[in-house]
Amino acid sequence: MIMEKLRVGFIGCGRHATKNLYPSLHYAPIYLVSVCDIDEKKARRNASWFGAEKYYTDYREMLEKEKFDAVFIVCSPNMHKEISIDVLSKGYHIFLEKPPAINLAGIEEINKASIQSGKTVMVGMMKRFTPIYNKIKKIIHSTAFGEPNMVEAKFCVGPTKGAGYALLLDSGIHMLDLVTYLLGDVANVSFKKYQLDSLNSSYAIILQFVSGAVGTICISDQQSWMRANERVEITGQGSWITAENLIRYFYFSPTNKVEFWEPGFSIPNDENQSLFLCGYVNEVRYFAESIISGKVPEPGLEQIYKTVSIIKQIEPKENYYKEPQNYIHWESENSWLNVNK
Repeated sequence: MIMEKLRVGFIGCGRHATKNLYPSLHYAPIYLVSVCDIDEKKARRNASWFGAEKYYTDYREMLEKEKFDAVFIVCSPNMHKEISIDVLSKGYHIFLEKPPAINLAGIEEINKASIQSGKTVMVGMMKRFTPIYNKIKKIIHSTAFGEPNMVEAKFCVGPTKGAGYALLLDSGIHMLDLVTYLLGDVANVSFKKYQLDSLNSSYAIILQFVSGAVGTICISDQQSWMRANERVEITGQGSWITAENLIRYFYFSPTNKVEFWEPGFSIPNDENQSLFLCGYVNEVRYFAESIISGKVPEPGLEQIYKTVSIIKQIEPKENYYKEPQNYIHWESENSWLNVNK
């Protein structure tokens, strides 16, 4: 049986969208109608590369001239609120890249527009869709593992050239969302912060979950973009499981049996490729299949509102300040992303 395809428009042709989300469309029941970016060269490039019928430099013009089932919005978070409200007013479902807005008030406004329009907004939290964390979720909620009672998590990147709030909203949000996906809602939050200067921060965050479980999350921009930066360990009753950098886990069961998993990188299998391992393909495919089947995809705005509320408890001023970004890991891709060639 061939599933019908979702007609989509795509707003944003930047680096992240072009590297990770546009290629993932190929694996989902999606028909790309048109793309839009304020940079005409990028819009033209992505229309050509990914098979869109048309490209635009003004998303409002695109919304007026084209008809969609859903719209992907993957651009600067400063623009998310305005664009999302405009798209919802046209009656289209939305896949919205994280963070959905730069503050809680913005998320509330988008959610209000979503309710009024009757259209859903799914927030792109790709770690929920990675093979490793979905394998782990099944294990920690099995009878053998016992009730999860503690999580230790780390997500430490290289310099982000921004305020602490921006670090938490751009990077920390991944791990905060992931631990709630795995262990449930958070009841209490405390933290300690080390601030080297206005653009460099490290956080030790302590959580107590509604279930009674406890956890710590370390988030920092004082490590490296080019080395392993992610680790999660969850403890049950006489058992624990450790996941390292999306590519391996060790499960120590109550019977002292050790289970190990990692992808087979030498095998040309789609699911051993980065777009799958990082969760991008699965989140895009899940969104499309949910909309086609009439299901409400998760996480939605109300779920992410809870996560951003945790961030606001840590950084109440919601100062989303960042200096111009230029990362070392961009160098290898600049040649093929360069639209001026």
